[in-house]
Amino acid sequence: MEATTNVLTTAREAVHNFTYFADLAEAGVEVTITRRGRASLKLVRAPVQTDIPDRAALAKKALSFRALKPYPGKFDRSDAYDL
Repeated sequence: MEATTNVLTTAREAVHNFTYFADLAEAGVEVTITRRGRASLKLVRAPVQTDIPDRAALAKKALSFRALKPYPGKFDRSDAYDL
């Protein structure tokens, strides 16, 4: 399918058939979601990520948290990411 193809749908239909519309967006179709007859959202394919981090380094960091028993202090999910 071409990237210039557009599909217009209501918010209710988009919620009930999200997988279908997500598949369309992944194929390059722009899905416009309306609320009360007015365009509200656009579902498009995300840009391809070119800077993929080293998987081994990410796995090592994730496993390092498991090695600390008990975790010092209260664990926050953001502690596992470089934010």
